[in-house]
Order: sequence, then C-alpha cells, then structure tokens
Amino acid sequence: MKQFQIAVLLALTVTHGSFAEDGANRMSQYIEKIKAKISHDFREFVNKPVLKEHAESFVEDRQTELEPLAVKIQGQLQDMEERFKPVTENVKENVNPLIASLQQKMESILQMLEEHVNPSSQ
Repeated sequence: MKQFQIAVLLALTVTHGSFAEDGANRMSQYIEKIKAKISHDFREFVNKPVLKEHAESFVEDRQTELEPLAVKIQGQLQDMEERFKPVTENVKENVNPLIASLQQKMESILQMLEEHVNPSSQ
C-alpha cells in the first residue's frame, strides 16, 4: 500500500511539474506574442500618412509662428551690438593704459626682487 501511495505521489509530482513547465512555456509564448503585437501596432501607427502629415503641418505652423520672432530677436541683438560697440571701445581706451602701467610696475618689482635675490649680478 505504501508503495502504491509513493507511486501515486510520484506520478502526481511528475504531472504537476510538466503542467508547471507547460504553463511557463505558454506564458513565455503569450508574452512574446504581446511584444510582437505591440511592436507591430506601434510601427503601423508611426507609419500612418495622417500622423506624418500632422507632424509636418505642426512643424510648419511653429516655424511660421517663430520666424517673425527670430527676425525680431536678431534685429534687437544687432541694435544691442551697435550700442555696445562705443562702450567697449571706450573701455579699451581706458583699460589699455592701466594694463600698460601695471605691466611696467610688475616688471620693476620683478627687477627689484631679482636685484635683491642676486645682489652680486650688478
């Protein structure tokens, strides 16, 4: 009797295992089918001429709206450049003598340091 019960349990285990394996295989196939369908539907949706036309018209509309704004901004930038040119020239005229003076002072300081470090080279 015990041997019969063990045999029945073994048969049920093997059967259950094969059902579980079969279920896992079916689940994998189902997931693969879903992925393939989603991919196919997405490609179909993206390749529709209507979607392409909508996208093109959207881009054209935005371009039409933004072109005058771009021209306006470009004009404002040119105006700003023209206004800043005299200011930058003025700054250059004022700063260049300061830089030259600073350079002369730095050179004299370096010369003094060199003379202080090497008094015998005089």
